[in-house]
Amino acid sequence: MSLSTANASPGRASLGRSSKDELSRSASSTSSGARRRWWQRKPLTPDQALGWLELRHLFIGQCLVLALHVLWMPVWLALPALLAALWRFQQLRARVPRAGILLRLAAVAMVAAGLFLEYGQMLRLEAMIGLLVGIYLLKLLETDSLRDGRVVCGLGFVVLAAAFLHDQGPLMAAASVMAAAWLVGGLVLIAGARERREAMRETAWLMGLSLPLMLGLFVLFPRLPPLWNVPQLNEATTGLTDSVSPGDIAALGRSDALAFRARFDNGLPAASQRYWRVYTLSLFDGVRWSRATPERLQEALGGPAERYVQRGTRREGEVARHRYELLLEPDPRPWRPSLGAPLTTSREARYLIDGTLEGLASLNTRELLEMSSSGAPPTTAPQWMQRLDQLLPDDGNPRAREFARDLMRESGGDPQVFLQRLFQYFNRQPFHYTLTPPRLEGLSRVDDFLFDSLQGYCTHYASTSVFLARAAGLPARMVAGYLGGEAQGDGIGGPQELSIRQYDAHAWVEVFHAGRWHRFDPTAAVAPERISQGALSLQGQPGFMADAGLRAFTLNNSLLSDLRRQWERFEYRWQRSVVGFRLDEQRNLWKRLFGDFRWEWLVWGVLGLLASVVLAGVALVLWSGREVSAHAGVRAYRRLVKRLERTGHGPHVGEAPGSHLRRIAQQQPQNVRVLLHLADLIEQWLYSDATVLASSHGEASSLRSVRRQWSVQSRKIR
Repeated sequence: MSLSTANASPGRASLGRSSKDELSRSASSTSSGARRRWWQRKPLTPDQALGWLELRHLFIGQCLVLALHVLWMPVWLALPALLAALWRFQQLRARVPRAGILLRLAAVAMVAAGLFLEYGQMLRLEAMIGLLVGIYLLKLLETDSLRDGRVVCGLGFVVLAAAFLHDQGPLMAAASVMAAAWLVGGLVLIAGARERREAMRETAWLMGLSLPLMLGLFVLFPRLPPLWNVPQLNEATTGLTDSVSPGDIAALGRSDALAFRARFDNGLPAASQRYWRVYTLSLFDGVRWSRATPERLQEALGGPAERYVQRGTRREGEVARHRYELLLEPDPRPWRPSLGAPLTTSREARYLIDGTLEGLASLNTRELLEMSSSGAPPTTAPQWMQRLDQLLPDDGNPRAREFARDLMRESGGDPQVFLQRLFQYFNRQPFHYTLTPPRLEGLSRVDDFLFDSLQGYCTHYASTSVFLARAAGLPARMVAGYLGGEAQGDGIGGPQELSIRQYDAHAWVEVFHAGRWHRFDPTAAVAPERISQGALSLQGQPGFMADAGLRAFTLNNSLLSDLRRQWERFEYRWQRSVVGFRLDEQRNLWKRLFGDFRWEWLVWGVLGLLASVVLAGVALVLWSGREVSAHAGVRAYRRLVKRLERTGHGPHVGEAPGSHLRRIAQQQPQNVRVLLHLADLIEQWLYSDATVLASSHGEASSLRSVRRQWSVQSRKIR
């Protein structure tokens, strides 16, 4: 046998004995004259079939890829993977037949039906991802040949990439690299690696070779806009809604889900000034407050759309007090928080006349947004808006209406004095700030809260204050948003961040007098610590962070709390520097490196990078003299041949390694025992099944022992 023949795959090391028997029986039955149906596959030879080692590797790869989706997908999707693997391994032992087409179709139909029952429809993003994952897991049922194994690995890469539709954080990236490395190892194993160590070495080589290419393409490849948009999931999302009734925001105190992060380059604003407005509520039906959207206003009042909303990246007329960068979490709603009235944004947005900032689309993934704002309520208040913000239902809450008129009369008609007296009333009466207030019903809920229950959350106090201001003849509206945020940073003067969570949700009041809007927060009269210390001052109240899980425990542990903050800062930098590295950041990087930016340079840079990587790989292979397909035994034999050729004892053309060593043993009496031993070792190394070596001959004849004996004996040749 020639050396090239030995270097080819002399036998699949991973093919089990039972699999060979099964294949031989199948081949004999076919050769005896049995006719195959159109759905039956041609019997595979042992060199074409997958064995235990490859199937086990593919199944572990499926588990790793499934783990990337498990937090967002139904847990029962693991069941098809287990059943498919169990069936396939039993088939390998010839205990069950090959899964027929009807069984495979039924399995896919059951997965699709389960997803339909889970989500109610199949056109949702999660249902489509779940179907893709299910098909990938069931693919193992029809994976028999080496080609099928390559298809499973290729499909695994597609399902792995789909995991980034769920999350793009550092943990997902690290886990994806590990899963991708395992899939590459599967391809290497299928390509002919005889044992796992060899496959791991080859995988490390390929992954290391692709690393500079990946980094270079990340920096140089142009960031193109998306060719299509992924449909946003219509699911229940924790957060503010576009209508509020007293007690709604209190439910957000149970959640510690991240709402957004803010980064300030010149220090953080004072805790009492961190009012993040999201939207305003101007319409009241006696129970709920709702938004007066531009579309509703245009339908009711008429006039051009520009009267109610402006589209662009800037709104003139006010002075910017705060400049910051927001890292927004995915949200199906278009609102964008701002510290006071929004003035400029790095992306085009809709500036509503009531101070609400809306994006042009909902957020499917995290997004970076640079902006500036005034830190105060908007100044705009045309006459129609003032009249709108004075409207109240005709009926209900008679005691509150009378109380408001009396309080305004006692204030001498001065709005500022009226608000001061209202603040004092909340402060001096036995009002209580609680996350679990008593339920209010009926059409006089303001009366019931103001004079009877005296217990409520921020929405109770804000809703009541707006009602009283309007009853006194003042334009007023409720603002929903967030108050506070957990500070994270290196120190005073350096970049610092705020993490704003759902339990920071808050509602306050804006009252128009003296030619502008003024912020009025009645919560400060009842629970001043909520303003100065943030939402964490509510720890200990029933229901606060009830859905937070382990994070609620970390708040009371300084070490765990510090570790959590460090991790959140790292995650923020990851999102800002890696996920947020888009076309603008790419252009800025090139400008810093090369001055004036030109697209031609970027194209030449990408082409140069690809050429450099190819040339570097070729040079490295040539320099090391390494043949990727060479067997370890072949390489060891070639090193010995170089030594023997110096004394004129090289192999003849087409001569097998064992025959060569036995021939020269007859010519070298002093090395006869060593050469004959080496001949046996090289044949054992090259032509024997690795699994058979370890199981039939014991540890002394294992591959590791063969390598060690070869190394020792080859040095004895004189």
